Amino acid sequence: MARWFVDRLPQRGIPSVSLRRLLPEARFVGCADWEVTGCAVDHRRLDPGQVFVAVRDARYDGHGHVREALDRGAAGIVVEREIPDAGRLQVVVDDARAAHSRLCQALAGDPSARLATLGVTGVYGKTVVGQMARAILNAAGVRCGLVGGSGWSDGVVSRPLGAGLAEAGTEPNGAWPGGAAGLASILSYMVEQQCEAGVIEVGAEALESRRLEGVTFQAAVATDLALPPGTPVDEALRRRRAKARLFRKIAPGGAAIVNDDDPDAELLGGLNLDARRVSFGLERPGRVDVSAAVQRVDSSGSRFLLQGFDRVRPVDLRLVGVRHVSHALAAAALAWSLHIDADAVVAGLESVACVANHLEAVDEGQDFDVRIDGALTAAPLAQALAALKSVSAGRLHLVLSAEGGQDRATRRALSHVAESVADRVVLTLGNPRSEDPDQVLDDVLGGFRRPGKVHVEPDRRRAIEAAVSDARRGDAVLIAGKGRNGYQIFADRVAPFDDFAVARRALVGRRARHTAWRSA
Repeated sequence: MARWFVDRLPQRGIPSVSLRRLLPEARFVGCADWEVTGCAVDHRRLDPGQVFVAVRDARYDGHGHVREALDRGAAGIVVEREIPDAGRLQVVVDDARAAHSRLCQALAGDPSARLATLGVTGVYGKTVVGQMARAILNAAGVRCGLVGGSGWSDGVVSRPLGAGLAEAGTEPNGAWPGGAAGLASILSYMVEQQCEAGVIEVGAEALESRRLEGVTFQAAVATDLALPPGTPVDEALRRRRAKARLFRKIAPGGAAIVNDDDPDAELLGGLNLDARRVSFGLERPGRVDVSAAVQRVDSSGSRFLLQGFDRVRPVDLRLVGVRHVSHALAAAALAWSLHIDADAVVAGLESVACVANHLEAVDEGQDFDVRIDGALTAAPLAQALAALKSVSAGRLHLVLSAEGGQDRATRRALSHVAESVADRVVLTLGNPRSEDPDQVLDDVLGGFRRPGKVHVEPDRRRAIEAAVSDARRGDAVLIAGKGRNGYQIFADRVAPFDDFAVARRALVGRRARHTAWRSA
């Protein structure tokens, strides 16, 4: 576990945690119970006196490192099978990851029991809904923390994921910096900062790996469960089962909030009979708890009438695309379930000017739209293009790139979306990583039916400049694939690169050239 817990346990008045109480289904070898004050899942980071939890995944199996953990001073082990020569203090469990997550939360003081912990899941829109929900709660005077895909906040300061977590990355797979220990640490920070609520973006991977065991949710919302066409049936079922776990973790009397427009997501509302079902949607107003009548969608955002509260309220949303109206309804339904005043809901929704990596605008006074989006796969790219297409009067220009490590099918799916929606495509490099850059470009180019119409420019700076230079009044330019990622990763180097800065310089240079031309 992160050093953070060891340093602060005496301050919190939690000298130890009973494993018998925490893991009643476990089999104890050599003892009837065991009081522990710290744990670790990485034998290399274990402190003397801690318990070593032998988790395993595709790349790491802690059972093979029990001896090293004991040599480093482990007080005992939590394992999924008894280790004959590992000493007398062993606790055998069915799922070591789940046990570790529960132990992390208990050692942190069970922070979710002292917060209104709110989960947001779904295939698309988790980040947007999470930020909207937090904005609504803040507008209502409720201090709210957030754990999102790109950062976290303890209710006072926002940080990128990994920042502020002592020894972040203590879990071998590192998918969530700090893993279960990191999440427990963040929630505990929220409690320290007097947060009354905390919003957590919950992906299928976090649920499958049991990182949320020990966390109790007061409400959970599913934006959707639709997967991209072609997703294998077994993978689709696996992801949906994982997200169903979140709804089963809702506390009695809590709220299960579902999207009535998505039949798959709507089914989640019946999984937890102890939770109240709350619905939102656009397609069946009057049949759902929270709905909207869309009045306008353009490049400045959208205007809709929010329905379901004490009276109909107009909302001027600054995010582009009708999909964000659905996301706003998800956040509003969450607020509705918490009995938050409608004025705070409107104020919170209208305060969200942008969401990181989601169609962020670059405005230097030009007469066309320039947006930057972090879409790396076909489905989010299609959503971003569709949103811009719906509000653009002119041509749609796309700066397209693929990521190193993607398979050819993923890259060609990007090509199909780009060719079917964009009017002009400039193909360039994103983060080739260890791959041959030419091979990455060839894979994407091979997915176009008419590759001769694609402008290939490996230099990303020149690609952005070309797209901006070619745009005319009323057009829209989408620079996709990197978002706020401020560097390019090659096999031999990591080079600073900021899409926003490059786009701004290109726009300023274009304006200077036009001014000079007119003066001449």
